[in-house]
Amino acid sequence: MAAKIKEKKEQARKVPIEVFPDPETAVILALQHIGAPNVPLVSVGDNVSIGQKIADSRERISAPVHSPISGKVVKISDAYNPCYKEFPQAIFIENDGKKRKDKTLKPISESELKDVSIDFLIERVREAGIIGLGGAGFPTHVKLSPPPDKPIKHLLVNACESDIYATCDERLIVEKTSNILKGVKIMRKVLGSQKVVIAIKDNKIEAVERLKEAFSGDPDTRIVARPFTYQQGDENLLQKAIFGYEVPAGKLPYEMGVVVHNVATVNAVAKAVFEGEPLTSRVITLSGDVEEPKNLLVKIGTPVGHILDRFKVSPNDIQKVVLGGAMMGISIRTTETPLIKRTTSILVFLKSKYKLVKRRTDCIRCSKCISACPLDLHPISIVEAMEKGDVERAKRLYLTDCFECGICSYVCPSGIPLADIIRKCVRGLKR
Repeated sequence: MAAKIKEKKEQARKVPIEVFPDPETAVILALQHIGAPNVPLVSVGDNVSIGQKIADSRERISAPVHSPISGKVVKISDAYNPCYKEFPQAIFIENDGKKRKDKTLKPISESELKDVSIDFLIERVREAGIIGLGGAGFPTHVKLSPPPDKPIKHLLVNACESDIYATCDERLIVEKTSNILKGVKIMRKVLGSQKVVIAIKDNKIEAVERLKEAFSGDPDTRIVARPFTYQQGDENLLQKAIFGYEVPAGKLPYEMGVVVHNVATVNAVAKAVFEGEPLTSRVITLSGDVEEPKNLLVKIGTPVGHILDRFKVSPNDIQKVVLGGAMMGISIRTTETPLIKRTTSILVFLKSKYKLVKRRTDCIRCSKCISACPLDLHPISIVEAMEKGDVERAKRLYLTDCFECGICSYVCPSGIPLADIIRKCVRGLKR
């Protein structure tokens, strides 16, 4: 039986996107994606422009990073990255306030789209540094390049935004509907897919209406608005909800004739192609125990503490800060941590409101984690195998199929951090 997760979005979903001021010093982590690490292309003392590529890799599964501000490179050193065990390099840039822009990526007009090659579009997405902005962080140009013997029947746009607090995608749809339309056109051309499905929760009333209006003249695009569950934010479970089939273990969506992209990723693709804008900023939600939840357009590399200071969140009042979703996010060690491309939300939990996490006790064999798992895995069995060092048994229990939704920990009455243990094991195997 699926666990019901109550949303806390009503206040934030009504708040328009606010442009956050540029940081005085941006800290750009060289590794922000799933795949090969980047190598800095700049040195200390170099002057850089907004949108200039500052780190890259020759590997296919990678995505470059760009400077979000104009200024001088003042330091290159290892820095804490909330998504990785390692401390990858970071490029520290001091803002000069001049807002010089790099013009390497030349925009094209919508009328030119029909004449440009698919290779041009894939390369543009790659050079713009676009990755999955729903939090997964897989390089978008790779997802847009399925094997030629795997024809794509459907482009599935995930606009469900299933996290408890996040409303940044919802506001993007409401305020940047035309970009969603443009991004879908680009992806449709690249994939050769005639059919498009945009899946969205039916409680996003204004966003649903905007999408229906924008795509009203396109009979090959279907807007599916339903009461999707938290679990169905996962691309495989979303496919099951939309198309009725279950993706076999070990299979990827393209093998089923489907490519899934988050709605924020679609927006970024449109900006890269039609505006010549690399991925240097993104919309995030600031929520949790803050008095006025916000949706902010923030430069990547902005320190979290800079944002909290702006909205007068005292460090002395904070119990913890989570980057990403409430269920799947990472509790950061320091507010000096910079925003990365994968950051969907900043969730602040205050000491005055924070409920202490229950101390871990022995498993009582209630099987709630098994019943609640949307993939029918056995979380407690996987954790017990991993804690005994039996990696092979954990793999046989489909450890690597876990998509880290966090529900097993949510329902566990013994306070066992099942999801956290599994997450660390999976990431350890993938690195």
